[in-house]
Amino acid sequence: MVTLALCALVLGPTGDPPHIANLWGCSPASTEYDSWSRYDLLVLTGGSPSQMERFSAEYRRRNPGGILLGTAPLMNLGSPEATPWMEESWFLRKPDGEMVTWWADQVYTPNLLIDGCLEALVAQTAESLGAALEQGWIDGVFFDSVVGRATWLGPVDTDGDGVADDPAEVDPRWHARQCEFFDRLRARYPGMLILANDVDLGHAPHLHGRLFEGGPLLDGVANGSRSCDLALRTLAAWREQSLQPPVTFALMSHPLGWQPWRVGQGPAVTTEAEVDRVARDFRRMRLGLLLCLMSDTYAAYDVGTVWYGLTFWYPEYDAPLGRPLGPVETVQQAEDREVFHWRAGEPTDALSFEDSAAAMEAGIEGGSLDSGAGWRRLFGTDPRSVPLAPGETYEVRATVEVLGAAGATIQFQARTPTGGWERHDKAINLWPGTLGTWEIGDVFIPDDFEDYSLEWHLNGAGRIRLTEIRVIAVEQSYLRREFEGGIAVLNRLPREVEVDLGGAYRRFEDPSCPRWIMEVDDADEGFMAEAGWERVSDLGRFCGTSTHQALKPGATATWSFTAPSTDTYTILACAPKLEGLTDAARFALEGPSGRQTVVVDQREGEGGWVMLLEAPLTEGEVYRVTLESGGTGITVADAVRIESAARRHDGSLVRRLVLAPLDGEILLKVP
Repeated sequence: MVTLALCALVLGPTGDPPHIANLWGCSPASTEYDSWSRYDLLVLTGGSPSQMERFSAEYRRRNPGGILLGTAPLMNLGSPEATPWMEESWFLRKPDGEMVTWWADQVYTPNLLIDGCLEALVAQTAESLGAALEQGWIDGVFFDSVVGRATWLGPVDTDGDGVADDPAEVDPRWHARQCEFFDRLRARYPGMLILANDVDLGHAPHLHGRLFEGGPLLDGVANGSRSCDLALRTLAAWREQSLQPPVTFALMSHPLGWQPWRVGQGPAVTTEAEVDRVARDFRRMRLGLLLCLMSDTYAAYDVGTVWYGLTFWYPEYDAPLGRPLGPVETVQQAEDREVFHWRAGEPTDALSFEDSAAAMEAGIEGGSLDSGAGWRRLFGTDPRSVPLAPGETYEVRATVEVLGAAGATIQFQARTPTGGWERHDKAINLWPGTLGTWEIGDVFIPDDFEDYSLEWHLNGAGRIRLTEIRVIAVEQSYLRREFEGGIAVLNRLPREVEVDLGGAYRRFEDPSCPRWIMEVDDADEGFMAEAGWERVSDLGRFCGTSTHQALKPGATATWSFTAPSTDTYTILACAPKLEGLTDAARFALEGPSGRQTVVVDQREGEGGWVMLLEAPLTEGEVYRVTLESGGTGITVADAVRIESAARRHDGSLVRRLVLAPLDGEILLKVP
């Protein structure tokens, strides 16, 4: 067994981990001080000065090391009628003179390149939160949606000449003005903390951290498009390059919150049943928590990306781990195997490049001078020379020199032309469009296609040079971090890993989380729909990316699974909130011991899980949940969930673990 340090310890949050954050759930008007003081970082919403004073005193009495941040506008403004402190000429406009809006056309954007506008934004923060900062009622301010490019909103006209600005010229100036805004605030309020969303590492020296909403980081780990290693390196870079103390936190959100129709829906964004479905996704919560625990950052788990602030709380959050004893380590349980290695100056037979790229002595260079061009492939590996087998685990390491990319975006990924990009892109890495050396290191498993290649793509004008690429077949390994009171282990691979802990550790106790949870969605291999079903991906309250629907009675759909342990299990089905559903969906559980049936009125679905039945299952046996369409209305086949009566955290001693793909544990030392 070999252990390799993944990242060094740097200054992180104070107090013992885990460190849990909450975004916008708490108003200073709240009197639920005991509940909110559990969080080590709160981004507050609203509140009068007197409310902030009272809430701050009660919060700090219970959590002296906690951080309170107010919220102020920078990129997100209300309409001109709602922002009387903004002159109408200060709003960012399109070349036709129309004001730039986004997020369901509810959010307006200021023109940061106008001096009076920037001064008004600084003054607005001072007016709304200056007293709270000076009195110490809050520790700093959070700014949302601070993307470092003006042109991410589309064609813009910052100088009012009626012509779209050149991204290569306007975006660097836009980025610099954002940094100037942060510097002005810190000069005015020395010691204040500044946290921002959607910023890049070029902003890091001007603020104390970044909020990573789910989509830009942790959600990609959960869906397999990014690796645990990439997430840890990204969080480490922010801790090291931002102002100290670092207040970066990463939020794992739920796919339920990705549906665009929810944007701007306010209280109608979700139902109680959907919230329950999110809260019971224990595995997704653990993945985000463990990545933050191993990187000394604040963690959050929420619906996202259209509703934040839910007060989910799990026993893992209270785990008495104590201080970390060292950095996170990669424990290598078997030796990896190199399958490809290329360096600049060597033959390029195994690589392919488009007309916009060419092989040179210093490496393979590719790019474009057209700032208005969309995405195009530059170069990549040839799958005939570098075959990547489905189901195998690969690590790719590459060094790329970014020679010019102002206003552009560069993307690396493993891609299959046969399978397409929407569901089959792996190991996605983005470079934001600045000069520098881009070190890529990512882990992925190809889907069931034989033509994956490792590719670089460019959007906009820029130029890059590949100087080295290495592909390694990865054997069993996992991440481990030692603490005073226990350990955290995480399977970094998208396949099952067996772990020898090297001693006895104790599970903590949690009566809510089943030991075995299996979900089979209609998009998974375990699902089969016979004739009469249609796959539907229209927006709505369902699980995953789609449902299957049957209009006529008698159509049968099946979810298959293998019982992981002999126990009593609860079988549940996702109950979408859709119109025109049947009043008699006929479910059945079939297995070696017989068949149990139940009829469900799908019209009562609210987007959560409905219990079908309980049944004893035998380890290793294959079972099927079948659904036969019937009754009046459309029958929907979505997802089923199987939960054991045994609890995952039962206080037992363990020496070995079998970790599911991208899953882990917090374990306590035995006194």
